[in-house]
Amino acid sequence: MDEILISKPIFSEKVWGSEELNKLFGRKKNEFPLGEIWLYSPVENNETELFGLETGKYYGKPSDIFPDFKILIKLISSSEWLSVQVHPDDKTAEKLENQENGKSECWYFLRDGGQIKVSNENEKILKSLETNDFSDSLKDRKMNKNDLIYIPAGTVHTLGPGSFMLEAQQSSDLTYRLYDWGRPREIHIEKTKEVLKNVHTSYSLMRNTDNIETKYFSFHSVEDTEDSHGIFVSLKDFTTVILSENQNYFFSGKWIKYTV
Repeated sequence: MDEILISKPIFSEKVWGSEELNKLFGRKKNEFPLGEIWLYSPVENNETELFGLETGKYYGKPSDIFPDFKILIKLISSSEWLSVQVHPDDKTAEKLENQENGKSECWYFLRDGGQIKVSNENEKILKSLETNDFSDSLKDRKMNKNDLIYIPAGTVHTLGPGSFMLEAQQSSDLTYRLYDWGRPREIHIEKTKEVLKNVHTSYSLMRNTDNIETKYFSFHSVEDTEDSHGIFVSLKDFTTVILSENQNYFFSGKWIKYTV
């Protein structure tokens, strides 16, 4: 392919969403708040569309053009706590959902004021499921700009209000809720127990960094440089550019480069 491509984002409304994303992407004030912008997605039935950077020509979807780029990239802004949740690993996703990918993910915070709760103590979480009280089983963490946390599948976690960050994850949208702060949404107790009994992980929290390498994806920042082969997200306006092998592009300003 000769032309460099850009990804058209998908807007995802959330009960915990933020008016900030509505403003950033030109939505009307009376529209339901956005929680997530799917900047690049190969997830079945929720794929972003790819267009030529110069011509605007429609080229297709990621699964057709970049089948090896199995990574979902989101911009997230929250005004309330997300559900306390967990994601299955590959093996459990296949067993419970007949899906190829589980969901390990990484959050990269773009400003100060982020909040998370997280735990890798499965036995404590299983007890909390019985009492519906997670106050002693989740650890509170404050997150600042350029902090990141890698959350492998099987790690119970939630994101708090005032958080603004980029999320990179496996190509999956599987989420099991343990607790939802009184909101009338489905809770997935039995599937959560299945994950916690079979997946034992430990999260990694890193302060003031802008790069990570994991089993499923890697990213690092680039600035005012020529680069190639990867998915690039602008930290100015979140334009998402995809370069295939043997393509080069000069990136002005600061970007995050993702590879798999």
